[in-house]
Amino acid sequence: MKKLVIVCTLLILLGSLAASLAGAFSYGHDEYQTFTTVRGEVVQIAVAGVYRYSLQTLVTSGIPWDFVRLLLGIPLLLVAFILHLRGSLRGTILLIGSLASFCYQYLLWTFDWAYNAWFLVYVLLFSLSLWTLVFVIAGINHAQVRAAIGAHFPVRILAGFSFAVAGLLLLKCLGEIIPTLGANTLPAGATGYYTLVDQALDLGLLMPFCIIVGILLLRRESFGYLLSASSLIILLSVGLAVIAGEFMLGLATGRMNVAGIAIFVVFVVAALALLRAVLASIKQTSLNQSMAKNDDK
Repeated sequence: MKKLVIVCTLLILLGSLAASLAGAFSYGHDEYQTFTTVRGEVVQIAVAGVYRYSLQTLVTSGIPWDFVRLLLGIPLLLVAFILHLRGSLRGTILLIGSLASFCYQYLLWTFDWAYNAWFLVYVLLFSLSLWTLVFVIAGINHAQVRAAIGAHFPVRILAGFSFAVAGLLLLKCLGEIIPTLGANTLPAGATGYYTLVDQALDLGLLMPFCIIVGILLLRRESFGYLLSASSLIILLSVGLAVIAGEFMLGLATGRMNVAGIAIFVVFVVAALALLRAVLASIKQTSLNQSMAKNDDK
């Protein structure tokens, strides 16, 4: 199992580095053509760069994810992977969170973007992230995890945060979908899309995940502790990508959305504070001993 985790994680790191660099190098290719969709919507479609044939709105919001992965996501995954191999539960929890974030991101990349030469890489990265996550969790001794969790673990605060995020996702998605039911239109933010991929994943995957993590935490289940950083890292990635997107858009248009950036900065700081509290509450000494015993098995 350990060898599988090593091989798969290295493939994720290399594949994501290559794919993210390809996306980042597309920044600045401001070549678009105007098209009218079958719904009568007038949209701008990229005709240059690795993300050509995708909607301008998707390219504008998507390329910042590549920069966030290059500057934060990939380095965090690498550090968490090294710590995990050394038997650190803190590293393991970060690794689980990073893998969950990569799985979510490349699931979006597989279904959101227009088909391009990197399609098989996106599918591979989504699959590798998912199964490596399974392998890591399957190799953990859950009784020893509970023993390594300190009394100051922010169970109620983190569970409340998870429930709040789930509620916000529900309200956001239903607020976009319900007004368009029965009409020949999509929500304003999804103009030009063929269907609501982001909303489907948020309602069907991310929202239930946040609810389950909250419930597991309140029940003091080891899975709750192990997955506690996952939603935080996913939300950190989303928040940082939005901030980067707003900043890049401001540089291009000369109009910076200061209020929008400030809101997401507060959001990111709160998630970081919770992540720090999670890691600080883990007993490092007990952890190293427990992981060593688990490796012997």
